[in-house]
Amino acid sequence: MNQYFEQNLRLVDYIDGMMIVDKNCVIKHYYTAYPNVGQLEEKDVLNKNLFEVYPHLTREGSYIYRALKTGESFINYEQEYTSYKGVAVRASCTALPIKEQGEITGVIDMVLYKDIWGQDKRLSFDMNLLNILATDRINQSSTLDDIVTQDPRMLALKNRILSTTDWNAPVLVYGKTGTGKELIVNAIHKSSSRRNKPLIKQNCAAIPSTLLESILFGTVSGSFTGAKDTPGLFELADGGILFLDEINSMELEAQAKLLRVLEDGTIRRLGDKHARKVDVKVIAAMNESPEMCVKEKKIREDIYYRLCVLRYDIPSLCERQGDIPLLMEYFRTYYNRQLSRNVLSYSSEVSHIFCQYNWPGNVRELRNVIEATFYASSGTTIMQSDIPEYMLSKMLHCTPCSEDITGLSLSQMVERYEARVISETYGRNQKNLTKTAADLQLTKQGLAYKLKKYQIK
Repeated sequence: MNQYFEQNLRLVDYIDGMMIVDKNCVIKHYYTAYPNVGQLEEKDVLNKNLFEVYPHLTREGSYIYRALKTGESFINYEQEYTSYKGVAVRASCTALPIKEQGEITGVIDMVLYKDIWGQDKRLSFDMNLLNILATDRINQSSTLDDIVTQDPRMLALKNRILSTTDWNAPVLVYGKTGTGKELIVNAIHKSSSRRNKPLIKQNCAAIPSTLLESILFGTVSGSFTGAKDTPGLFELADGGILFLDEINSMELEAQAKLLRVLEDGTIRRLGDKHARKVDVKVIAAMNESPEMCVKEKKIREDIYYRLCVLRYDIPSLCERQGDIPLLMEYFRTYYNRQLSRNVLSYSSEVSHIFCQYNWPGNVRELRNVIEATFYASSGTTIMQSDIPEYMLSKMLHCTPCSEDITGLSLSQMVERYEARVISETYGRNQKNLTKTAADLQLTKQGLAYKLKKYQIK
């Protein structure tokens, strides 16, 4: 975890303390600007369990522990810490999970002390800046090899990324929710010569319009009441990559200011008279059709063309159905390791359902469904009964059906659906057994058995 501690040491001018714990809640890194606060120094806490250092802290009441177990980020929460030396301090904190290849391996917690030793509160610092500085620079370990695919379009996309990864031109990534846009961005970063420089991510939909300019470009002291000399995202990403997700949610006026940076590589802090040169590769992402966003004036036409110098379109999972079995195996192996399970396979019914479902939530939904089946299953095979009911219900409602299914069990409804799909595919292929088996990803023997079972002629 050394790289995460080193990457975030730039925050020490803005925070009072920082701590990193591993997946067992053991403190691996510790920094405090006030070693006398709580009478704790680095030597007092390193390699000790969080709950040993703060014995009055419960797992239920610890946001660090919750971030570790849930993968959620907790921003600007207030917590009182009483150390094993009996001294209590109050702090405003931000806890962010550290993820490596999708697995939570620790948590980084950043602290601003409140009411230090009876002094006036020091929290004049704008907590929005802490959110900016702490913006997800943690889940950045993905490489091109982590993009699991055998789909020709995805393989071509990976090759194109590899051949253009060191181009400094802006990049536009388009894909529906859950297709893996952030995975692509992480891979671009790790494959490029900027891999040892920051990758800073910001969801544009999460930035209030009134704060956008100061967040992107920074501020100088006196530019508004309470303003300090603070860098914006562009300065923090200097030499590296700035990822702006959901850029179509950014106001058009702000897009015009962003365009100027893309054109000449200079930024001007809010209230500053002087321009600053930055070397930043910008990657923007949309989950709506870029052309439609231009038409509906959600994004300026000029910035759209500037971003489209390099454009990567990610197909939806329903467009790359050949990847479904591959991803099923990938996530089966992943959750066996993550949950200490020994699931060996999926039943043929489950495999068939997964390959026929349209996956509106894409790879993210597939992953979440497989995780749910692990919690529902107690055996070594994922069975049909382990699949979330909402998914089976969606499949039934997405297919026209004139039959009355009132009173049927879930298993009977799925059989009706399976029989209908097989019958329609078999008829469409003019009763060609080999072609139908290939379309349904079944063996010819398996298809013949189901044709007999459902009396399909």
